[in-house]
Amino acid sequence: MSRMKLICAVLILGAAVGIVLQTLASAVQEPTLTVKELQLSFMLAPGGSRTFTLPNVKSPIRIEVSFPTTNGGVQEPSEVMWALVNRDSGNGNITWIGTNSDGTSLGSNSLQSTDIANITCGSDCTITSLSVANASAGQLVMTQNADTTSITCAYIVRLYY
Repeated sequence: MSRMKLICAVLILGAAVGIVLQTLASAVQEPTLTVKELQLSFMLAPGGSRTFTLPNVKSPIRIEVSFPTTNGGVQEPSEVMWALVNRDSGNGNITWIGTNSDGTSLGSNSLQSTDIANITCGSDCTITSLSVANASAGQLVMTQNADTTSITCAYIVRLYY
């Protein structure tokens, strides 16, 4: 009879431990990640620019820029550039890793440079630049080069944060 009580006690104890472990596992779940998206669509004439302010968040912001042309072919090297930027709320500086449309990358900060990423049209030829306009205000600027373009172009800028 005592052996039967021991078996029952072990089974009850095992069930209790299982319930406690399951409760702990459900209480330590990772928080749900919410990603916000902001899309800007605008036209730029040669020499024109558009300034925008980065969201005031404590995490890196991914920026995708597309320059969809309607030339009937494939733009060489490409029609996209992107960057991962971080705005330091403590000192007002911006750091980044930017990828140009030709696949080359830039990494720097607003203490050293302002050039984040570019849509290029070959060696030493820039169509559009994404740059730091005012680091302490968290402002970036898209500028279309008047020397390499003669038409007004459409841009789509997406920010994920």
